[in-house]
Amino acid sequence: MALSPNAPSTLSRVGVYGVTVATDLDLIPNLPPRADTPDLHVVAASEPIEFADQDLFYSSPTRDPDSVPAIRLYRVEDRFVARFVDAATFSIGSERIEYLLHDDTYAYALELWLLGTVLAFWLEWRGVPALHASAVALGDGAVGFLASKQGGKTTLAMSLLQQGHPLLTDDLLPLGVEGDAIRGQPGYPQMRMWPAHARHFVENPDALRRAHPYTDKRRVPIGTDGLGTFCDDVRPLQALYLPERTDKTSIQIQPVAPTEALKAALRHSFLPRLVEAASWQARRLNVLSQLVEQIPVWQLTYPEGIEHLPRVADAILDAEA
Repeated sequence: MALSPNAPSTLSRVGVYGVTVATDLDLIPNLPPRADTPDLHVVAASEPIEFADQDLFYSSPTRDPDSVPAIRLYRVEDRFVARFVDAATFSIGSERIEYLLHDDTYAYALELWLLGTVLAFWLEWRGVPALHASAVALGDGAVGFLASKQGGKTTLAMSLLQQGHPLLTDDLLPLGVEGDAIRGQPGYPQMRMWPAHARHFVENPDALRRAHPYTDKRRVPIGTDGLGTFCDDVRPLQALYLPERTDKTSIQIQPVAPTEALKAALRHSFLPRLVEAASWQARRLNVLSQLVEQIPVWQLTYPEGIEHLPRVADAILDAEA
């Protein structure tokens, strides 16, 4: 199993995505401990989670009409219920999330669903949209790399990590609005990389734990007993980069017009279909519009090949100096 429940009387208090969570789960990323009052409890359900005959407002598309959707979302009074295939169910309330595992063969996926779809959905409910991005702390601020899967955001963040800049988050970047400022909220001290990429940063990537049993992607711990350092503080965003690899040797950093920047932010937002189904897209659009008006968005064009990353990192640092 990827994780296991603690005794009910020994809930761990940890920080993730800028909130304090009290949970009975032992999470592999070793989330930073917290002593303050929890914003959210994540615990095993003590009884079945009811959702039958409730408002099904989202069901992920399937190729086979007889197959089970990867996720179904229901509205149930003052909460939501997320059903992942027929393996696990999460009851999502404003201050409490309960989970119920129906198939032990999916135990490894509880953590992936919680730290991905479930908490991202909960944040959106609270008015905190998330981008599909990695981010690194620079000085008193942070820069983010906005891209889809295999778009280069993790390796770019790792190249800055190697130069002594702490990781803020990998893959999911929540955007907290404080007055006129938009801040990046920290994720957790771990990155996930393919062995072909990880071997450029760690000595023995094959010895790293797999992200889950059915992938060769590896978990790369950050901070204590891992690589570099982790930034556990909310940081004001000072720039976003849109990476694009080319077969040219030059590195170019060019400004993106606000209209195009907004399109890119919408395109690379987290859970776009679920947010639309929940009718939260207008609120997300307001935050992203504010984001591209306040901070520069840059098109980063750089040569294909991981051996070029140190030079790319230098170019980014020069641009942010």
